[in-house]
Amino acid sequence: MIFVGATPISAVEIPDYRLQVSPTKLYIDLKPGSTSTGTFEVQNTGQKGYNYIIGVAPYSVKDSDYTADTDTRTNYNDIVDWITFSQEEGYVESGENQEITVTVDVPKDVPSSGQYAMIYVRMTDGEEVSTEGANIAVQRQIGLVVYSEIEGNTRREGRVLETKIPTFIFDPPITATSLVENTGNVHATATYTLQVFPLFGDEEVYTNEENPATLTILPETQRFNSISWDGAPQLGIFRVRETVSILDDTQTIEKIVFLCPIWFLFLVLLIIFFAIFWLVSRVRSRHQAAKHTVKPAEPKE
Repeated sequence: MIFVGATPISAVEIPDYRLQVSPTKLYIDLKPGSTSTGTFEVQNTGQKGYNYIIGVAPYSVKDSDYTADTDTRTNYNDIVDWITFSQEEGYVESGENQEITVTVDVPKDVPSSGQYAMIYVRMTDGEEVSTEGANIAVQRQIGLVVYSEIEGNTRREGRVLETKIPTFIFDPPITATSLVENTGNVHATATYTLQVFPLFGDEEVYTNEENPATLTILPETQRFNSISWDGAPQLGIFRVRETVSILDDTQTIEKIVFLCPIWFLFLVLLIIFFAIFWLVSRVRSRHQAAKHTVKPAEPKE
């Protein structure tokens, strides 16, 4: 299993060993029977030099949360058999970057589709270090995903399956969720926009329209995503609009959202309960008083 990501470290203390790669995603266009190349850098931003090795593994996902799977072989990761590197191991000094060339030799008879792999760089030096009594875990392995597409008769199809905005939110942020599906045979990009308006008025209090969130959706997969307004207050009533797009399908949902702490909701319900109890008691008291009221006797003729 390939570990992807970076371990948080102190912003002040530079560790002895720190491995980074750039970029974290590599896009390579492929043609049957042709050779394509791409490059990335191995970067040493620590204080000491280290040895490293480079390898490649199949890349896919296990579920709609996009848990990475670097073990399972599918028709969409045959590229792992076609990839070679300008070097598979090396040594990089502190503050040094080394460029690695990725070469992909595509067979002649492969069908048109997306192809995906995980290139990993593994540090073979470095131990866990300690800074002021707090352990800093050395990032010994990091990966970058290769997204590629074999030229030809590809199929691009996708749809938005679901968009949801909760009516009541007890703690910020305000969050909308969605589920999209890529039914094609190449990767596609999904775009997510969140707009928040006051209950009355059209002036946005939050929007990411100028920089919408984007995610890559692999072929024949579904992807769940949430998008949030992290600066939402503790209390308020808003109109929230979410727009999700993938290829030619776009869906928009808008709802009124009540944002309040749960204790405030209980307080309101308690006040309503006592108000109803008081009104019912008043009505019953009046009925009881009316029953016991003695009518005066009518005068005799």
